[in-house]
Amino acid sequence: MMRRPVLCVLTTALVAVSLYTAPFAGASAEARVGQMAPWSAQAVVAVPMQVSKGVQQLVRLIPELGSRHVIFGGDVDGPGVSGVQVIFSKSAVRDETAKEDRAIFDSQTGSLLVLDLQPNSLTKPAFPTDQVAKTKAQAFVTGLLPPGHAYQPREVTRADDLLTVRLVRKLNNVALDDDYDAMVSFDRTGKVVSFRTFDGRLYEKISLTSLPSPQRVISAPQALLTFKESKPLELVYLLPEENQGQSPVEASLAYVVKDGVINRTFTGSAVDAFSGKRLLETVNRVKQPVQTISMTGTGEKWIAQTNKQAGDLIRSLVRKETDKLPLVTFTENYGDGQERRLFIWGQFEEGIKDQDKQYMIGQFARGSSKDKRLHIFLETNAKTGQLTRLVVKDGDDVNIQTDKKRDWREAETLLKRLIPAGTSQMRMKDVGDANYTLITADPLLHGIPVYLAGQQSEEGMYTLKMNAVTGALEELTLASPTVLRIPDKSKAITEQAAVDQLLKAFPLELTYIHQTDAQTGEVTWKLGYDLSFRQTRSHCFCGGEAKVDQTVYVDGITGKVIVKE
Repeated sequence: MMRRPVLCVLTTALVAVSLYTAPFAGASAEARVGQMAPWSAQAVVAVPMQVSKGVQQLVRLIPELGSRHVIFGGDVDGPGVSGVQVIFSKSAVRDETAKEDRAIFDSQTGSLLVLDLQPNSLTKPAFPTDQVAKTKAQAFVTGLLPPGHAYQPREVTRADDLLTVRLVRKLNNVALDDDYDAMVSFDRTGKVVSFRTFDGRLYEKISLTSLPSPQRVISAPQALLTFKESKPLELVYLLPEENQGQSPVEASLAYVVKDGVINRTFTGSAVDAFSGKRLLETVNRVKQPVQTISMTGTGEKWIAQTNKQAGDLIRSLVRKETDKLPLVTFTENYGDGQERRLFIWGQFEEGIKDQDKQYMIGQFARGSSKDKRLHIFLETNAKTGQLTRLVVKDGDDVNIQTDKKRDWREAETLLKRLIPAGTSQMRMKDVGDANYTLITADPLLHGIPVYLAGQQSEEGMYTLKMNAVTGALEELTLASPTVLRIPDKSKAITEQAAVDQLLKAFPLELTYIHQTDAQTGEVTWKLGYDLSFRQTRSHCFCGGEAKVDQTVYVDGITGKVIVKE
């Protein structure tokens, strides 16, 4: 048997040993002395006393664990949870191949973070009722929390032979919009077998003095009226992400919530609970305005299927000569049916594989002269040859303040060559900063913007990054399909009908909404009437900022409310 430092405890005492056996309930005093004697010289493992208190608290909630051998199994580090692992063993001799009952506790506070118990082998034909499960889940979570904390059961789901209750935080009897939910799962006999929370935020103390009082808010009917009057929805054409680069592409009409339902750390679908005005995020975030510009495209074709065509395209678009530069070409499969042809020019360090050079653009070979410091990366659709991405790096990565007016003029000139022939309207925005210009451009068709599903705020149907030194094009991404089919705008339901459908699915609820300062991380709590999506569905405020938040939207033709999780 392999020896390793662990700590075995009972619910009433701590005993330090160096093997994974321990005194257990019912053993005689003589047996316990006999077991301990050979190990008395072993080093004692330092385990936070708080963890033992957490174990005892858990045993009070689940008494059957009181007769187990409690083994501290070392530190656990992420993702999503970090702490000390504990194993509840049924036998004095632990079988590491068998499934075990486990828990993770916060090493500093002893708070329970994760619980995984094995379901009972006896099954019943049905789970506990939803109400029974909610009551038991709330009692379990309440038993873990110090006074003043409150969680309310909401969503109940069934999967993998488990019934799971999601509980949300409440203060002043008002739900919080954060994602620090608690999840309690039961087996078919009604036994608690699982508990989850996010790295201890379940136990986070929020001062009631930092929260607006809900005593003088407007009524729910008033909030409903002002929400509808605020024109919260926008009609857009959505292109399916999985069909990017294919032709033709079928777009759909959708009503999306302006500023997002779940947008990073902010909910944009709320109205202020006191004034009734839209509760927009203003905490230390400066948003550049969107400009709508009419321009006449030249309808040039940007196709490259051979090395010569690729060189001609580079010469025409960015006025760079590639004849004297080393060139590698290969095809990559993106795994969703899309194939890309890659052309990469320039000198790289010796030993770098061709397929890896796409990740090394701008990292020039040591000792290369200035006239050889040029990397060009060109990506095309392998089937059609259509340009999808271009990157040009010439070593001019100086951190200087760029000329925005110059960059914008150059971007407009290039964009006219990239869009189809004829007059087009484009929504354009600079999403860069003082040191670089990154312009996104999205076409308007019949006054309706066109977006690609899954786009981030830094991406557009056309995305152009300009070199800060010269103003020349440095990066280009084209997501616009060559052939686009759109549904008839006249077939769309009205915005009012879409709002009614949205509110029917997710009525407004009084909610504490958090806004996070982008620089300091400080959280400010606002009180608003918000769509109850966050309170009825589990969802994380995480990931990048979406161009169009598709968490919840309304189909523009059928009026069906769609949830994308």
